[in-house]
Amino acid sequence: MFIYFHAGDLVTAWAQVRDRITARDARGLADLVVTLSDAERAEVARRLPELRKDLRATADRQARERWALGEGEGDGEDEWDGEWDSGERDEIGGHGEVLRIAGAGVLAGPAAAVAWLTRREFAARRAGVEEVVRVLAARPARWQAEVAVRLARKIRTADDRNAPLALALLRACGAPPPEHDPLVTAWLRARPAADDPLIGPLLPRIFEAEGAGRVLREERLEPVPTRWLSLLGRLQETGRVSRAELLDGCLRRFLRGGDAISLRFFVRLHRMLDPTPQEAAARVRDYLRLLPAAPGTVAELALAQVRYGGPHEEAEVVEAIGALTFRPEAKLALEGLRWLERELPHAAELAPALATAFGHASYEVQGRAARIALKHAAAFAPAGEAVAEAVPLLPAALGARVAAVYGRKKEHHDGP
Repeated sequence: MFIYFHAGDLVTAWAQVRDRITARDARGLADLVVTLSDAERAEVARRLPELRKDLRATADRQARERWALGEGEGDGEDEWDGEWDSGERDEIGGHGEVLRIAGAGVLAGPAAAVAWLTRREFAARRAGVEEVVRVLAARPARWQAEVAVRLARKIRTADDRNAPLALALLRACGAPPPEHDPLVTAWLRARPAADDPLIGPLLPRIFEAEGAGRVLREERLEPVPTRWLSLLGRLQETGRVSRAELLDGCLRRFLRGGDAISLRFFVRLHRMLDPTPQEAAARVRDYLRLLPAAPGTVAELALAQVRYGGPHEEAEVVEAIGALTFRPEAKLALEGLRWLERELPHAAELAPALATAFGHASYEVQGRAARIALKHAAAFAPAGEAVAEAVPLLPAALGARVAAVYGRKKEHHDGP
């Protein structure tokens, strides 16, 4: 079957598209392009780049004229360099949105469409995406999905100018979002509603995506939970996300590492979840892994859960106390020594942790460790050599007192 088109029909279609573009009639243009035939779309696609060039040249000329008249930035005496601060407008005379609508409706290849949609000169701070998405949603489903994924991969930062369109199209077409960290941070920054269809695929990724914690760093629990913490609380209460998923996500994020600022949100989320003793006990190995090197706020959280999820096996206790006395923070090291003193039946196994505390940067920690060594010398006697070998790490006065008790054992092993 052959379908014939008159050249006049194609010219008419192009004239109608051109008129709506020049008039910046976004809705009227969207209504038109979704009705175009294949031949009409091909004709508009052929002519569209030349119209863009003409509109850009006109915009540049008008901007240059305003600059010369002193209506631009500065006093008009500086030479114009061809670059403009677009502010609320795009760089093509306010035609960026309608040009994107036209391209969305007529360009054949997904790669070409994405290249057109993401042209920097089309961008404006408050560029609309509704009509662009409406036009894109009229294209074939597979084509939409490929464009959506390509757009998502174009996102580079949380405030990327391409993010609103990419997120809107992903929601509209239902394509699985690509594994792309900047997409996650842009989604977080956009502050989606509780019924956002992207919650399912993107929420689990906030625990892995680089930069997610930085975007969420200002979230707070007091006086009331702020937007994201409140949303996660509601999702958990309604069963859209499980407590186990959120707790395990926090632990995965802690174990990935990071500074205190990037982990702040996840610490507050964990605090909001308030694990039960059973939940803490089931995750004790992960909490123990956090004690040696996690940021102080995370280590404090982990210590609380290790204690809360007890009782523990001897090896777990020794591991935890050793990790704490190794910490540079005096508060955590002192907590380790207090716990050590409650575990004297395991003193021989804990002697290396006590010896580690001898070399702590805090005099308070060193003093507490020395007092424990002196007060419980009998308990530590089977491992006295490990204690004696660490004595030089103590300040002279403390070291002399400890050496007086543990030194003879060391001399006995040294021989003549």
